[in-house]
Amino acid sequence: MLFLSNDCKEYRLEGRLVGHKNAINCLAVSHNGNTLASGVPGSDGMRIWDLKRRVQLPTPRQTPAIQNPADPVTCACWITRQEATRETLCYGTGLGFICIWQQQGQGLEDFNAKVSRRIGTGKEIMCLTYDHTGDDTRIASGTRDKRVQVWTYDFKGPLVPVFSIELSTTIPRSVNFNRTASRNLLVFGMYDGEIHTLRGSDGVVIATNKAGPM
Repeated sequence: MLFLSNDCKEYRLEGRLVGHKNAINCLAVSHNGNTLASGVPGSDGMRIWDLKRRVQLPTPRQTPAIQNPADPVTCACWITRQEATRETLCYGTGLGFICIWQQQGQGLEDFNAKVSRRIGTGKEIMCLTYDHTGDDTRIASGTRDKRVQVWTYDFKGPLVPVFSIELSTTIPRSVNFNRTASRNLLVFGMYDGEIHTLRGSDGVVIATNKAGPM
């Protein structure tokens, strides 16, 4: 794994992070820029790296289901709360598992597995995102079976469903909250070029636009 610096006019190689044995499917950098998450297929799974020291950090013990060699990590995002000093990682897999790890310990170098569950019908999780407003954090996912799901998460207990809807034709490739009081969700289609706006309270499609031919 390589990473680059833009301190100068041209990018240059700054270092290597070595450890994965398989192709890397996804990368996510924490909001403070100190930590990198990298996901690959199977037992190699998800790894976390300290970018300042360029070393791998310990990861939580995983259940056999999560370490399935046929189940790749497909997407990841860091959940950041302004009032919190600890970062939280959320990632999804090809067999529909959603996992949440939270920093712990005095040096914040350890992670604790807070959530590990299969969602919906167990189809591939294509995308994840979050929104933190006030004391309420929401997590949204899109899966290959055209389903979009939203939960609330309090960083202590399980995910609590807000809504789950199935789109008629669109496979969600990316989802994003619109960061307003309505907390509507934008869903970007994988093949059809459609952008759906889902109402934040119940997931009803309130608008559909075309991004252009795919």
